[in-house]
Amino acid sequence: MRILLFTEVLAPYVSGISSYVEVLKNGLEKLSHQVIVVTSSVHITQAQYSQKEGVIRCPARKTNNKYGYECKNYNDATIINFISSFNPDVVHIHTDTKIGYLGLVIADKSSCPVVFTIHDYFMDRFAADKSRMMWNVKTYFEKQHFRDMLDNADVITSSCSRAALFIQKADRKRKVMLIHSATDTSRFDYHHSTKASIRKMRQKLGLSPKATVAVFAGKLTVEKNLEFVLAAFAQHIKRSDNIQLLIVGDGTETEYLKGVCRSLKINEMVFFAGSVANTIMPDIYSACDIYVCSSDDGLVSMSFLEAMACGLPVLVKEDKEKIVHKTINNGVNGFVYKKKSEFARYLKTLSELDENKRKRIKQIVRDSLVTTDETSMAERYENAYQIAIQKYRKKRYK
Repeated sequence: MRILLFTEVLAPYVSGISSYVEVLKNGLEKLSHQVIVVTSSVHITQAQYSQKEGVIRCPARKTNNKYGYECKNYNDATIINFISSFNPDVVHIHTDTKIGYLGLVIADKSSCPVVFTIHDYFMDRFAADKSRMMWNVKTYFEKQHFRDMLDNADVITSSCSRAALFIQKADRKRKVMLIHSATDTSRFDYHHSTKASIRKMRQKLGLSPKATVAVFAGKLTVEKNLEFVLAAFAQHIKRSDNIQLLIVGDGTETEYLKGVCRSLKINEMVFFAGSVANTIMPDIYSACDIYVCSSDDGLVSMSFLEAMACGLPVLVKEDKEKIVHKTINNGVNGFVYKKKSEFARYLKTLSELDENKRKRIKQIVRDSLVTTDETSMAERYENAYQIAIQKYRKKRYK
C-alpha cells in the first residue's frame, strides 16, 4: 500500500506524537509498504520535498497552540499537487490542526479513505490561557476541528480506550479501534548504558551522581498536572532524602513551573532540561531511576512506554476511569497513587532500594511492558487500513 501519514510535528521536535509516527513509519516500511510523512516546519520558507527520507515538510507559522506552530497554508496548490502525485491508498491523520486539514484535502483529491488517530484532547490546547473567556472561544473552535476529523474519518484509532470519552465530549458517536502503542525497545534499552555513560549524562544535566533521580518527559502543559508533583516534593521530600526531579521538555507552562519551584523553595531538587533531541532520550532515561506521571486524564504517553523500556519503575496518578494505570502492577513495576503523601512514600520506597534490587526491578519493568513491537503495531494498522478502504468503497458506490 501507499500510505501518507500527516502529523503537525516530527523529529527533531520532541513529542509523543512525533515518536509514535516515526515508530509506525518504520513498522510499515518493514512490511514493504511505501510510506511518506507529511509534516510542517518553521525552519523553511517554501515547501521542501525529501523523497529519500520519506518526509515532506511544509512551511509553518508560529502559533500559541500546544505545539507552538502549525502549517501555514493547507490550500497551497503546489504542495497539494505534489503530495497527490504519490497516489495514496490511505491517508492517515495524526492531528486535527492545519496539517490534518491538508490530509483531508489530499484524501478528497486522491479519492482514498481517511484513518484518524486520537493522540490528545481538543480542550488541552489552550488550557494555559489566563482569560476564561478566551479559553472558551479557542476551545470552541478546537472542538470543531476535532469534530471535522471525526466526521471525515472512515476509521478512528487510539492507543487508549479513554479516546471514546473524548469523542463523547465532542458530541459525536463513533467507535474507536484500539491499537496499543509501540516503542523501539531495541533503542530504548538500559542495557546499552554503562556506569561511565550514566555519570557523564548526569554531569551534563547537573544531577548528583549519587542521588535517586525521578524524571518526567513531555510537553509542559496544564493537563500534565506537574504542579501536583512539585507540591508533593515541597511538602514531603527533604534534601536529606537525596532525591532529585528532572523535567525534560518545554511548553506553555515552563516559566510558570519554574516560578512554582522558586516559590516553594525546591530549586535545588528540581532540574529543567528543556527541549532535547529524541536521539539522546534513551541515555537520559537510563541515567534516571524512576518515571513520574501525574496527569489525571491523559492517554498513554510514548514517554511512559519509553521509560519502562529503559527499566524505570513508574509512579502514575490514579485517573478518573482507572484506565492508564492498568499497565502498572502495584509494587512490581511501579505504583499507583492518589495523594501527594502516597506519591512521596512510594518515591522514597524506590529510592531506598539497594543496587541489586534496582537491577532486578529494571528487568522486571522492561519485561512487564504491555505493548507491541513496531511491526505488530504496523500489522494492526494494516488491518485498520483495509477496513477503511472497504468502508470508503461502500460509501462511495452507494
